[in-house]
Amino acid sequence: MRLLLIRHGESVANAEGRLQGHLDIPLSDRGRRQAELLADRLAPLGVQALYTSPLLRAKGTAEIVAGCLGLPVEERPALMERNVGELAGLTRDEIITRFPRYMPARAELRPIEIEGFEQDAEFAQRVKDALAAIIGAHAQGTVAVVTHGGIIFSFCRQTLRMPTVRPGPFAVENASVTTFDIVRGETPRATLVTLNDTCHLDGL
Repeated sequence: MRLLLIRHGESVANAEGRLQGHLDIPLSDRGRRQAELLADRLAPLGVQALYTSPLLRAKGTAEIVAGCLGLPVEERPALMERNVGELAGLTRDEIITRFPRYMPARAELRPIEIEGFEQDAEFAQRVKDALAAIIGAHAQGTVAVVTHGGIIFSFCRQTLRMPTVRPGPFAVENASVTTFDIVRGETPRATLVTLNDTCHLDGL
């Protein structure tokens, strides 16, 4: 099967440079246009199933895509972004001021001592289980998953067996498509086809 991992379009908080986590922030006007261009890109690809995070920025993107493709949307709470606890809604400068130990701890891969923050191991396991369930439900065909940058980055890191480093070695941009071909078997094998593909957004 072919797995399309799609980051939601730009949200209002993305435009303001604010960390979102589980905050339910809608798409910006630019994000809605990105979703429309994304839908046009996906239209000829024969997508057979469409999953989404229930957060507004992902669900709004998926609904625009679904309207173009004529598909139902299945929400999966496990596809939500990492819970960042008390950091939600803050800009980078606000985080540095209010939580000065956060940036060093992230860079050094230490546990984050912030109320409600979803630690690396817990988050990675959620990502692994969520996408394994979707892969397991589709023996073949093309499946699209509208989710968040953290989810896509974690799946790529785990699947490609990349070491955890910060900052990460690649970006996952709004409305980008990252594609894996999955061969199922006793041990599923995944091949990366595209990473952070945004060619459909050229000129926006």
